[in-house]
Formats: sequence, structure tokens, C-alpha cells
Amino acid sequence: MLGDSLGSLYGKKRITLFGLRPKRTSQLITAMTGAFIAVGILTVMSIFSQDVRTALFGMKMLRQEMYDLQFQLNRSEENTAEMRASLAEASANLELTGFELDSMKNDKLILEQEKKELEASLKIMREESEQLKHDLKAMKSDVIALSANVLLGQAAFEPGMMRVEIISGLNALKQQVRLNVLTKISDQSFTRLRDVPINFDEETEAALINELASSDIRQYVRALSGENYTLGENLKIDVILQNGPSIITYRKGEPVYRKFFTNDKENSPEEILHVFLRELRNKVISDGILPDPSTNNVGTLEGEAFFSAVEELGEITEPVIISAVAKEDIYTEGPVMIEIIFEE
Repeated sequence: MLGDSLGSLYGKKRITLFGLRPKRTSQLITAMTGAFIAVGILTVMSIFSQDVRTALFGMKMLRQEMYDLQFQLNRSEENTAEMRASLAEASANLELTGFELDSMKNDKLILEQEKKELEASLKIMREESEQLKHDLKAMKSDVIALSANVLLGQAAFEPGMMRVEIISGLNALKQQVRLNVLTKISDQSFTRLRDVPINFDEETEAALINELASSDIRQYVRALSGENYTLGENLKIDVILQNGPSIITYRKGEPVYRKFFTNDKENSPEEILHVFLRELRNKVISDGILPDPSTNNVGTLEGEAFFSAVEELGEITEPVIISAVAKEDIYTEGPVMIEIIFEE
């Protein structure tokens, strides 16, 4: 209002400023007066009012604080969103953990049930094992571990031997008997035995030593099992010693038995050789060779030598003479050691 009045007053007086027309001068005075009044009012209010001073001079600071608060608000909202997401994930994990815990509990129950079943099975197996041991023990008591009259060992004694030499020879024979007894019983019982009580009659042994010491001919001594022995805790082997003249029956390189075969291929080479060996056994027994009383065998032909002879015979197509030739001197007690020779 004051600016308008001053403008109108200076306009009526037709005053000019800065070369302006009176009308323009009146408008400039009106504007300047209004501006001065506004500045004056603001100056007075700023002197007496803290809020006005803050509004005039702290606006930039307020804007910065607003920006900071807005940034913190946005960041807080982001953190809140992240926390919500983490909370949701934690809730899911908690549910999964609860599910796994329930599953583990179920697994534990299953394992406990399986453990009980295994313990029950183990108990049954132990009972069955004890029963099997009992049955095996009972079976062993009925199984013959060593038959009677089995040849356990033999040795030859030359005439004129000293008593010390004879005793040493008999001790070697006892050791041979012990090894054969352990081997035969172990094979029969499927158990490796370390030792078995073996009894030699002392009176018989003393009389035998005297007879061998005074003998002027070669003699054999054979050790035979006394009776049938069954497997059991009280297993004890009694050994019988037999002796007699040891006469040379076949000399080394001498034919022991010969036979002609037509080799007509009606029989296989194996069958032909088996027939030949049976006839050979009967021949040497009739000539005075002592067989094993339990098996009636007089010796053994090594498997390699037998199959080599079978192969050689199989290649012969003409009639053949099969000869059994002594590999070394053969005495009354044997064994019969031969070599098979084919003559076309």
C-alpha cells in the first residue's frame, strides 16, 4: 500500500529517474518501496525470531539434513527388506531343519530296530555256531582219523650195523611215522594238527634192536597203525613194528613187467595204462613185493610221468609193447619205482 501511494505521488509530480518516463519512474518507485519494506520486515523479524533466522539462513542445512534423513530412511527400508528376506529364508531353513530332524528321528528308530534285529540274528548265529561245534565234535568222535594196518613208514637195515646206527635208523623211522600220522589225520579232519601222541612198544623195540644187531642179512622194518582211531580228545596212536628179510627182487634197469597191446583204438590211452598198472601191481606182489596192507598199493607213479606216458601212447598208431623198467634196485619192502617205455 505504501509503495503504491509513493508511486502515485511521484507519478503525479511527474518526477523522472534515470531518464525514465514519469509513469515508469512511478512503477520503479512502487517496486523499490515494496522491496525495501519486505527486506526491512525480514530484517526486523530475523533479529527478534529464531525461526525466521533459521528459515532464512539454515535452509541449505535443512535440505542436507532432509537428504540425509531420506537416505537413511531408504537404507533402513532396504535393510528391513533384507531382514525380511533373511527372516523368510531362516523360517524356510527352520522348517527344513525340523523336517530333517524328524527324518533323523525316524532314521534313528529304524537303526535301533535294525540293531535289535541284528543282535537277535547274532544271538541265533552264536547258538547255531555252538550247535555246529557240538555236532562237529560229535562227528569227529565217530570219524575214523586213521585206519588199522596203514603203512606209516619203513626203513632198511644192512647186516653188521652197530647198535648206535640201528637206534639212529629207528629214530629216523619214528620221525617219518610222526610226520605221516600228522599228515593223514590232518587231511582226514581238515584240521592242521601240531602233534599227536604216538606210542611205540619199548619191549618190542628192544627185541628188534637185538635182532637187527645180530642179523647177517639185510632186513626191513615197517611201522603200521595198530587199529582204527577216531577223532577225539583222547586220540593216541599205537604203532606196530614189523621186520623181515629184505631181498632184492628187481635190479635197476631191469624190466619189471612187459605187455603187448594191439593199440586198436577201442580203448583210450588212459584206459590202456590203467590196465597195465593194475596188472603190474599183481605181478610184483606175486614176485614177493610187500604192498601197503591198507591199500594194497606197491608204489606210486607221479602224475607228470603218467600223463606224459598217456600223451606218448596217444601218438603211437601201431601195435606196441609197454615195459615197466625199474628206476632203481627194488627190494622186498618196496616201493616199486618204475619208468614206462614204449616199443613199437
